[in-house]
Amino acid sequence: MVFFLIAILAGVFTVVAPCILPLLPIVVGASEAGEKRISRRAITVIGSLSVSVILFTLLLKATTLFISIPQIFWSSFSAVVIILVGLAIAFPSLWTKVPFVNKLSILSNKAVGVGYQRKSYKGDILMGLALGPVFTTCSPTYLFIIATTLPASFFIGFIYLLGFTFGLALALLLVAYFGQKIVNKVSDHMQATGRIKQVFGVLIIVAGILILTGYDKKLETLILDSGYGATIQLEDKLIERFAPTDMKKESSGYQTITLAGGCFWCTEAYFQEHPGVIDAISGYAGGSEQDASYLKVSKGTTAHREAVQVTYDPKVISIEEILDIYWSHIDPTNTSGQFADKGFQYTTAIFYHNDVQKESALDSKKRLEQSGLFNKPVATEVLSFDNFYKAEEYHQDYYKKAADHYERYKRGSGRAGFVEETWAKDAAIKFLETEQTTYMKKNIKGDYNYTDKEIAEMLKNLDPLAYHVVAENGTESPFNNKYWDNKAEGIYVDIVTKKPLFSSTHKYDSGTGWPSFWRTIDDDSVTLHEDNSLSTTRTEVRSDAGHVGHVFNDGPVEEGGRRFCTNSASLLFIPKEEMKSKGYEKYLHLFEA
Repeated sequence: MVFFLIAILAGVFTVVAPCILPLLPIVVGASEAGEKRISRRAITVIGSLSVSVILFTLLLKATTLFISIPQIFWSSFSAVVIILVGLAIAFPSLWTKVPFVNKLSILSNKAVGVGYQRKSYKGDILMGLALGPVFTTCSPTYLFIIATTLPASFFIGFIYLLGFTFGLALALLLVAYFGQKIVNKVSDHMQATGRIKQVFGVLIIVAGILILTGYDKKLETLILDSGYGATIQLEDKLIERFAPTDMKKESSGYQTITLAGGCFWCTEAYFQEHPGVIDAISGYAGGSEQDASYLKVSKGTTAHREAVQVTYDPKVISIEEILDIYWSHIDPTNTSGQFADKGFQYTTAIFYHNDVQKESALDSKKRLEQSGLFNKPVATEVLSFDNFYKAEEYHQDYYKKAADHYERYKRGSGRAGFVEETWAKDAAIKFLETEQTTYMKKNIKGDYNYTDKEIAEMLKNLDPLAYHVVAENGTESPFNNKYWDNKAEGIYVDIVTKKPLFSSTHKYDSGTGWPSFWRTIDDDSVTLHEDNSLSTTRTEVRSDAGHVGHVFNDGPVEEGGRRFCTNSASLLFIPKEEMKSKGYEKYLHLFEA
């Protein structure tokens, strides 16, 4: 009950969040000058926005079953709709003068332009629906609900979502009410209310452009860096205090290492998706507590580096593999920063927490220097861990909260291009082959026989989507998963036990949007079970750890006619170049001509 009230309060807080402030003119602009109460148009916008938040969350954020289009598309689509509505408000005659609109966009014209001007409320509904995807990244409480509570308990998560949406709608109604009063006062001093509409129309257009270009997130960052973020900080404290304890992960036997790799948004993103990585937290390392803020660190005047503290399960991923991930997304030769980010705060360093990590880091650095991959010395420092301070909440999981802006930044800064070019070289492949990434050889049982208790413990280390698929017989989105269009040579192993399941030599494009194979890598790789969960009887494919997918009889006839339809979330791909070093040498014969 307490957290439900917090969800309502978070919805109210969201309205004054920095990422929402540029959008408030849209709600105010729906008000009618001269009205004494909240206009029906404002209520229409707010109501359709609330419905959009719920639907968008359930379909895209939570279940991920029916939406195959990435979120960046929806953000861009929403921005275009908002701009169109703004044009309709500011320049009503545009719709009758532009031949393209009249001839090729009749339906859109009616829904957005004419609909708005004639007060049919079609434009208001469309604008409210467009705002839903935009309003879903501005609250830590909302993100906690969809990332943790909803996957664990759909009913409880949905109740919390309703509470959040109710608080959001309530706050927006207040904004519309008081905004309308302001509109009325301003209109008294102007000759025509049409001028007021034009002003709001322009503001709405500007808001749409900000969303389309990603500058809304930059504006958010600037506002937060200036110290405006009290509501976000309050939400974080409330989550920490009152979040359901059964939704929080328990750690046992985990290890931690702190890594500075330039902008912590990118460093965090590269680690979060790897099996065995429990968490990756953005923060500041090396300086004092009083200097541990983005506003101070970003100026380059402190002893801090932007860093990510990685917590990992050594039973699943080794320290050597952690270091391989680290090397493969940075420029270790840069002494002045990383890519577009310059200054000491963006220089690279490995902060080891124990002697084993120290030895592994020094050895890995030496191997990298001897690999011939770089023509300059490796400048990354290997230092003893001293302190680490968690960065502001809006920096955490930024690659998820602002996926479109993150992708543009990663590409625009030069990091993505450097990584792609560097680690495709033969020297990079040889380095990875000679690295001490022998965890699977040394620690994974050769027969892959695990007890139910061991598998249950290993399942706890999966990310929410993988856990949903493997442990709860879930299904991921088609065409929006990791391996559906992967054409690289290698094998696919069970994400939990690392047992080989499929080979790229048996993979084909089925047109379904999921990884499809016409056979398993070995006869005993998986087991088949009758599945009556839907209206028809299907054949489920299971590994020793859990659900993998289904098998159908519509595969290539020349190869036996079977199609193993699998989920990427249940698999881990091992490139052919890494198979020997990771203990899968016996399967290299599959790739011989």
